[in-house]
Amino acid sequence: MKVVLLCQEEPVFLGPFLRDVIEARPDGIAAVIVAGRRGAGEKRSSLRALLESLRIFWLVFEPHAFFDALWRQVRFSVLGAQDPNSVEGLARTRNIPVFSIDGKRAADVLSIVQALHPDVVFNQTEILLTREVLETPRIGFVNRHASLLPAHRGRLGSFWAHAAVPPSYGVTIHLVDEGIDTGAVLAQWVASDVDPRWTFPRILRHLNGYAPTLFWKAMDGLAGGEGGTPQPTDGTSPAKRFPTLSEARRYREVLSARRSQP
Repeated sequence: MKVVLLCQEEPVFLGPFLRDVIEARPDGIAAVIVAGRRGAGEKRSSLRALLESLRIFWLVFEPHAFFDALWRQVRFSVLGAQDPNSVEGLARTRNIPVFSIDGKRAADVLSIVQALHPDVVFNQTEILLTREVLETPRIGFVNRHASLLPAHRGRLGSFWAHAAVPPSYGVTIHLVDEGIDTGAVLAQWVASDVDPRWTFPRILRHLNGYAPTLFWKAMDGLAGGEGGTPQPTDGTSPAKRFPTLSEARRYREVLSARRSQP
């Protein structure tokens, strides 16, 4: 089965995860399409908004992980594809063809995918894909979502699942449709070994540790003719966005309460 990876460079969490996907089966990825860098948080239009965004990250990540993420971002800005967490860099060392997209337009994705004729495109970008693009691969587009869908659709599903009362932890591999994380589920893993007192970055890295295995399990299922399980079409909450400052503060209150328990 011909699998193409469509991604954006993000050296903190996404890059290490995608490198593990490639390293698990270097011969399983036919090509990598890199659509620039992945943004952190919401778009910032002013200095005040930037400072608020940094405050949100400080609350969500906690000090050690905040400075680690900052260092990784700065290092990637300097090294680019030579960065140890660059997906493009690993793909080139494994002789996997790499294609670059300057912008984030669905039309740019369409032309490359049409030329590659893949069975599956593993999409790990923020690009809003049109129906024409989604219908181009023989089987379709696939996404990894770090929560147990249908709960916590949208941005940072793993954070919202951790912040919830009670929390839940897991990873979902699903087909992509025109909705937000609404496609049929191909594989799902419930992470029963998570301590809810952990920091969010530790939890996300823990989930990403098993996610490559789950992804390739889903690919094997598709190759064997297995289909996905449709998600419920009603009774679910709207797709989440990046947390606001008040939501980040509320999360820290929830986490503090958990950590104060014996």
